[in-house]
Amino acid sequence: MGLDAVEFIISIEKHYSITLPDEDLEGLAVVGNFVVYVANACEMQNGNEIEFEEVYETVKCFLYRDFNIPANEINLKSHFVNDLGMG
Repeated sequence: MGLDAVEFIISIEKHYSITLPDEDLEGLAVVGNFVVYVANACEMQNGNEIEFEEVYETVKCFLYRDFNIPANEINLKSHFVNDLGMG
């Protein structure tokens, strides 16, 4: 996992007050899978039920704000490394 990916994960963890174990992240290379995982983690770890769409919009916002990835290039099937360059 590259530095960009680590910084992104830390930002998401802080924003939602959750912990995303490294071993779980290995299988979350696609934006849609990551969004579902984060939404579920919020409910399981904090009891906060957060809508999938809200997490998706937050992910797009962070990727644009912190890594200059245009929102129109990000979709649920985007691969973080292959499509978005977060190696």
